[in-house]
Amino acid sequence: VMLAVTDTGTGMTPEVKERAFEPFFTTKPEGQGTGLGLSMVYGFARQSNGHIKIYSELGQGTTIRLYLPRAVQPEDIAIDVDNGPVVGGTETVLVVEDDDEVRNTVVDLLTELGYHVLKARDAQSGLAIIESGMPIDVLFTDVVMPGPLRSPELARQARERLPEIAVLFTSGYTDNAIIHSGRIDPGVELLSKPYTREALARRLRHVLANRPERKPPAETAPAMVDEISDRPRSQRILLVEDDALIRMATADMLTDLGHEVVEAGDGTQALAVLEAEAVDLLITDIGLPGISGTELAKAARAGNASLPVIFATGVTPSADDEIFTAISGAVFLQKPYSIPRLTEAIATLQSRPAD
Repeated sequence: VMLAVTDTGTGMTPEVKERAFEPFFTTKPEGQGTGLGLSMVYGFARQSNGHIKIYSELGQGTTIRLYLPRAVQPEDIAIDVDNGPVVGGTETVLVVEDDDEVRNTVVDLLTELGYHVLKARDAQSGLAIIESGMPIDVLFTDVVMPGPLRSPELARQARERLPEIAVLFTSGYTDNAIIHSGRIDPGVELLSKPYTREALARRLRHVLANRPERKPPAETAPAMVDEISDRPRSQRILLVEDDALIRMATADMLTDLGHEVVEAGDGTQALAVLEAEAVDLLITDIGLPGISGTELAKAARAGNASLPVIFATGVTPSADDEIFTAISGAVFLQKPYSIPRLTEAIATLQSRPAD
């Protein structure tokens, strides 16, 4: 099927016609528009297994011809998600977008709508925030981004870690990442670029209303953290985590809870801190580079036999795991964790009688 659009304008020079499909190319002066959006049309044609041609002559005008394969599948019936009033919310939205201007605009829109917003510039950074334990209600991610981790894989891993999370994709050109045979994959929510504030607000409420129901936490091994408790008293805490984003997010949580935080990126740094100053609590990942979290805890206990220890880990230990006997009285905090679960872990140690 061929669709042609013709104008009687000034036409294009060969140089302009050569660059017309570049994403950020425009002949308009600054502040007077961004062109025809031909890069989006080009992307649409290519993802549909078609092609596009420009015919232009100076002083005569331009014709754009769009060639698309004939569809043989039944037509999808368009469903209006919501035509009601635009409303916001108070949930937490993680925005993953590599374009700085687009990301900042989306963050501003969501903040105006009342949402708490986290942001990342690529899928790998977004996954690090998810793994930090920050409570997240919606993952709002562009489909096509740079880096080794693709957005569909980010969504899959996010759902593994946060089964109740809602996922909303956005893109002007999907590169077949979530569209196959001309159709969006089942269960995928897509907000096409460009979109309005109203469309964003309504689609967010739609995905939130239809996200998986929150399940009660499963029973865990002895000393694992579960329910929320009262905020514990302030302490000086040594936080040991090799992932900088997770460490930063957890440090912010602890600071918000009124604690004083000393950070270390590995076991060697942590041991140097322990030699130089006293701490009230050790929170450490188990899988650290070099000295493991378990070995670090043993060394810390050698200097202070009553030092409370929290292991923050992505692997739930079984009740008969040797780590329970190696570090007696340790509390295990399952990643990803939220502020209430972190609070409960600290309160669990504080509620125990002193040796």
